[in-house]
Amino acid sequence: MGVKSHLVFLKAFYTNELAATLEYRFNFITQTASMFVNDLFWIFFWFIFFQRFESVGGWKFHDMMLLNAVFAGAWGLSMVFFGNWKNIARIIEQGGLDYFLTLPKNVLLHVVVKMSYSGLGDFLFGLTLAAFALPLSKIPLYLFFLCTSLFVILGWGIFIGSLAFYFQHLEAIVRSLREGFLSLSFYPFSVYKGFTRFILLVVIPAGFAAGIPVELLNTFSWKWFFLTTGFSITFFSLAVCFFYVGLRKYESGNVMAMRG
Repeated sequence: MGVKSHLVFLKAFYTNELAATLEYRFNFITQTASMFVNDLFWIFFWFIFFQRFESVGGWKFHDMMLLNAVFAGAWGLSMVFFGNWKNIARIIEQGGLDYFLTLPKNVLLHVVVKMSYSGLGDFLFGLTLAAFALPLSKIPLYLFFLCTSLFVILGWGIFIGSLAFYFQHLEAIVRSLREGFLSLSFYPFSVYKGFTRFILLVVIPAGFAAGIPVELLNTFSWKWFFLTTGFSITFFSLAVCFFYVGLRKYESGNVMAMRG
């Protein structure tokens, strides 16, 4: 299927999802507001922290505002439009891909597309922080980094979820890897040095999801701009390939089971 047909599918899907969501407006508003308030308490914690300590490795409260603006915004986008990425491992382990394999479109796209409107609170919180922390001239760059961070988040979710093709009873481990990625992304990038920073840029790419975009918003560098852009696209593409390699293994396993 071409790009146009995928866009038509997504438009129809999200239109129906939004219509269904608005039938329960109270729940929609409550979950969105509760997530926004939850994020507000988190940034308030950092406000109190930086009242006591002026900086952490050169990072100040303004940097933490940018960190939350980028990562919370991108995380919210991933949940609003692709909310099922967190459930890939469970779907695989429970044989839930059988249903998606019968559908006419891209299998992975069908697996991940789901509107989780609690993520809207994260997204709105990110936009709010960006409006306070950034001059208007940097908003386009911020929106660009929302997209690169989104690619990294989805890539990580698809990669760790796809491990369930190769190993059994992995859902708890995948959940820990997801929560670890989340935790590492929400702390000042300046505290990670040497080999630890290398891990966060290459092995668990939390640095490209939040820390590097913040540093680029503060001090722009074409070198790191292209590195961040290239890495996010490449990492996401490799994760998608990893899923489809595993999918062939899943299909083969189902065929053998049916013949037995």
